[in-house]
Amino acid sequence: MSISTLNPENIIKKMGFSTLNEVQTAAISAAKSNATVQLVAPTGSGKTLAFCLAALQSISDERGIQCLIIAPTRELVIQIESVLKAMKLGVKVNAAYGGHGFAIERKNFTDPPTFLVGTPGRLEDHLNRKTFSPDTITHVIFDEYDKSLEFGFEAEMTSIMKRLKFLERLTLVSATSDIDIPKFLNLKDLKKVDFSGHEQKNKTTYQKLIVAEGEKLEGLVAVLSALKKDQNAIVFVNHRDAADRIGDYFRRLGVKFSVFHGGLMQDKRELELIKFRNGSTNVLIATDIAGRGIDIPELNYVIHYQIPTTEATYVHRNGRTARVEASGNVVLLMTDGDKYPDFVDRKIPVFKIDEEATIPQPKWTTLFIGKGKKDKINKMDLVGYFTKFSFVEKHHLGLIEVLDFVAYIAVSSDKVDQLLKNGNKAKIKGKTVKVERVNVNK
Repeated sequence: MSISTLNPENIIKKMGFSTLNEVQTAAISAAKSNATVQLVAPTGSGKTLAFCLAALQSISDERGIQCLIIAPTRELVIQIESVLKAMKLGVKVNAAYGGHGFAIERKNFTDPPTFLVGTPGRLEDHLNRKTFSPDTITHVIFDEYDKSLEFGFEAEMTSIMKRLKFLERLTLVSATSDIDIPKFLNLKDLKKVDFSGHEQKNKTTYQKLIVAEGEKLEGLVAVLSALKKDQNAIVFVNHRDAADRIGDYFRRLGVKFSVFHGGLMQDKRELELIKFRNGSTNVLIATDIAGRGIDIPELNYVIHYQIPTTEATYVHRNGRTARVEASGNVVLLMTDGDKYPDFVDRKIPVFKIDEEATIPQPKWTTLFIGKGKKDKINKMDLVGYFTKFSFVEKHHLGLIEVLDFVAYIAVSSDKVDQLLKNGNKAKIKGKTVKVERVNVNK
């Protein structure tokens, strides 16, 4: 059976969803009758799955890269790759981005993928080195194209487009609508599918906490103390020095947290997200590179420690919570002297502080495993490895993420010491493995 004939409804049911949502249905419909489509939908609306499903109509059984998806950040590339792989299409999917081994990516092109997802800079690098042929590519998708332009990737994007001689389809994707279409695309007969006004505000509770000047850190602790067990929050700041300042304060208090900003090395950023995703930390302090394109399925709170300067950024931040079918909370932390931007509702209710509450401690601890995909290790291997011990049951194991050469697993914190004492004595597939605790910021 050709991949283009796969039923989208069957695909999403296998992924655990009941039915296509409005954005996905509209994207698929538009792709059937239009070669150039602009999809605009808020963060959390399921648009990644929407444009991946819509792209199936242009995929044939021919060999070679057919669909090229270009995204501005490593985190967004990884997220798109994970969605495509979760769809279980029976075709190869590869990712290319800075910080990933170039030699590994080049070797992957020996057997070309059907879908290639990458950042503009790394994709242009591959094209310059002729590690893959662009001649089979018929469909290009620019996800968060406005962010790619904002990051200064116009030259790379232009260079990539000039290499694609047999392009038949083009899709532009963003979360906001009032963005100029790049001139180098030279688009004609563009079909716009716009859901930018469909934010489901009824699912999001908006509140504000106003504190005295110089007491924002204390106010932040008060807001985070509202978290229930197993809930999480992103604390957004405008600059990385503010993130580091909050981190220093949390360390003094013994609060476990993750931090995410452009000043960190890529592998450090990835590890910080892993700890937050698996619940080893329940607070992520982040600049706006976390506003889009990071893979965090469920988020309970978005906290604006500093209010952004633009409405688009405000919308992107808020879109991290109340995603798809979930509900969420947005809290603005302000001082007496702060001015309300035009895009912020002054009438939102005041956040109520519980003086007796404290920030809950995470249930999980992350363990590092010194083997990964390239060692033929998968998630079930790790489950089997840890449940060999009499004191570990499946419910003591949380999220498992297997990378090329290493893996990370969330383990109930009360089992960690025993596992570290015994873990390095056992083997996976006959191989001795290194098991270590991953420290959290505190």
